[in-house]
Amino acid sequence: MTIVPNRIEGAAKHVAARDAQIPKEWKFDSSIIPHNPSTFYRHNLSEDEIHIVELDATALARAIAEGTYTSAQVTEAYLKSAAAAHAGTNCLAWFDVELARQRARWLDQQLMQSGKPVGPLHGVPMSVKDFLCVKGFTQSSGHLSSAGHTPQEDADIVAIFRAAGVVFFAKTTQPQSIMHLETSNFYGTTTNAYNRLLTCGGSSGGEGALVGCHGSPIGISTDPTTKRVPRDGMLGVTAHSRICGSIGPVCHSVRDMDLFYKVLFEAQSWKHDIKLVPLGWRHVDTNGQGAGFDGWSGQGNTMRIGIIRDDGVVRPVAPVRRALDAVVGKLSARTDVELVEFPQLFSKEAWSITQQLYYTDGGRKLDEALGDEPKLPLTEWITSKAKDLNRQEVDALVARRNSMRQLYYDHFKSFRLDVILSPAGPAPAQPLETTKYWSYTSFWNLLDWPAAVFPTGLHVDPAVDEETYPNPNNEAEEHLFSTYSATIGQGSPIGLQLIAPRWQDERLMAALKKIDQVLPLA
Repeated sequence: MTIVPNRIEGAAKHVAARDAQIPKEWKFDSSIIPHNPSTFYRHNLSEDEIHIVELDATALARAIAEGTYTSAQVTEAYLKSAAAAHAGTNCLAWFDVELARQRARWLDQQLMQSGKPVGPLHGVPMSVKDFLCVKGFTQSSGHLSSAGHTPQEDADIVAIFRAAGVVFFAKTTQPQSIMHLETSNFYGTTTNAYNRLLTCGGSSGGEGALVGCHGSPIGISTDPTTKRVPRDGMLGVTAHSRICGSIGPVCHSVRDMDLFYKVLFEAQSWKHDIKLVPLGWRHVDTNGQGAGFDGWSGQGNTMRIGIIRDDGVVRPVAPVRRALDAVVGKLSARTDVELVEFPQLFSKEAWSITQQLYYTDGGRKLDEALGDEPKLPLTEWITSKAKDLNRQEVDALVARRNSMRQLYYDHFKSFRLDVILSPAGPAPAQPLETTKYWSYTSFWNLLDWPAAVFPTGLHVDPAVDEETYPNPNNEAEEHLFSTYSATIGQGSPIGLQLIAPRWQDERLMAALKKIDQVLPLA
């Protein structure tokens, strides 16, 4: 069920305030929005503007620095493209045309006067998940009681990228409860960039939809290893969670991820933020070896990758299996990779603990924030999995979480692995209001291991991906099997993920570059 915003008391004025930021000529009748809105930007952009929004952030920064384009030209193209993305997916929580144009003009003046870019991302537009503070941009934390706040200071990470020359122009939608794998709140439901019948995911679903529709070249989202990236300026998160989030990029290329982290770590935020570990970005070679990164395989000329095919709770459906087989097949032909079948541990227990640790107060704080605002069905579902714990119960769960972290790391080392390749979920994007199992990703949040989800280049095809599952093993599997449909999901991208141990984000990036060399598969 899609929530109609004006059915929620007070929502209509916030929706109207957001929509008023979009120029009339960039608004579209719903009848012309395609089922697959990922290329709808071409409807209202010139050929030159289309070329601009099809560049990644790295190429954009270079083109602006070299004078091929001005920041004003790039910003205008992305403002138009973001409006088209929003028309197709409802991905924007806030949109500020004038502030973006003013910033772009100022950057162009600085470059003209000095002959030097302000920073490595000079003139590049950047979008931001709604709960991160951007000075002068209205924000919320997914519920009405937090809506309409306009911060006077940037979040720490936003300030870093502003100093690097970024043009901030949009805030993007997130779930009502923040922690969920679908994105619905008082702004309505955000849909998938490739198929409007499917979820865009979460909790950074708005970022995924906007970037997926070429409405932003790069966005600030979540999660690498915690305590390496500054988090100050994330407002209004109401869950009493013992699973900490972090901040990371949504972008179009691996080299954009490199650039994102280069900018972040050169800021050396640990020098003024005591909550961060004093750990800069470390150099590793193409196999993930370097200072502090001795390979478990003992072979400096290879990378040893563990393959998780099934988490032991919910079996992946046909397109996910097909994509994993294809990537494994490509990697098996490489001489610089060793592949090892790797059995997953703790999945059932981890999912149970994760759901409880999201809301150790049973969702009471979230209920207080919602007040009279209706709790959406999937918010109700996830919070119903947790009860209000006393101090001793919380301590016991945290102790078990920590024990699992050590045991899993020992398990990982016993296979002499460098990284893990796994499904990012048991299915590609699911039909709206159906996503209830996401332990393929939240498992790594519980362990605090960094992960990177990537597109394989393959898409759901009913001719090969439609199947029935007569014998589900449990309630979670039965629900997935009953809601999965290759016909409904036709054309949606199939993603996988890479995972590395805690603090080994650099090795994760090295592995991602190897994967990138064999992609796309189609």
